[in-house]
Amino acid sequence: MPNADTKTRIMDVGETLFAERGYEATSLRDITGKAGANLAAVNYHFQSKEGLLSAIFQRHVGPVNRERLLVLDAIEARASKRPPNVEKLIRAFLAPAFARRRERGADGARFMQLAGRMHSETNERLRSLLLDQFEEVAKRFGKAFSRALPHLARDEVSLRVHFLIGAMAHTLLWSDTMLGFESRKRRNVEPEEALESLVRFTAAGMTAPVAPRSEEGRR
Repeated sequence: MPNADTKTRIMDVGETLFAERGYEATSLRDITGKAGANLAAVNYHFQSKEGLLSAIFQRHVGPVNRERLLVLDAIEARASKRPPNVEKLIRAFLAPAFARRRERGADGARFMQLAGRMHSETNERLRSLLLDQFEEVAKRFGKAFSRALPHLARDEVSLRVHFLIGAMAHTLLWSDTMLGFESRKRRNVEPEEALESLVRFTAAGMTAPVAPRSEEGRR
């Protein structure tokens, strides 16, 4: 880290401390002290603590989302006026995130820890900093899945995409130490293996027919 430029050092330290302690429990002085920088450098590069967090999100999420949209463009171009293939859409959404996780190693795991903290935050503004990164991807993939799943209402598609995202986040965070349900033995699952299993699993869920509502559910 000493050889990194000041902006990168601040982001690296901020990401680590936010992931370990949470946003509210981490001060800018904590970050600058460990990064060997000063508050003026934070103000210059990021304007604020919130701006720093947003930049950290963008550093990880931006490349993944650009790759997702490029693959989606290709899928839609090949499909033309036909509905796109559901499994291809799922892979287009998942594969860039798994590739990034594999390339970044421990850094990728730390970011997933940070993302998990943001999802559990009660501060909606902080949550929105992360969710805002996905606005274009959510719109594009939401429309694509709706075309691919014409038997489902838009609300049902949105719910299933929500489940897809949750399964992805859990797998990315825990694939290094997946816990066997029966044996309770932990084992490492390589990103490629996890991705292929998750694609098959979520494709079955995304394409499943709508279950009839039970009598109790209608009350």
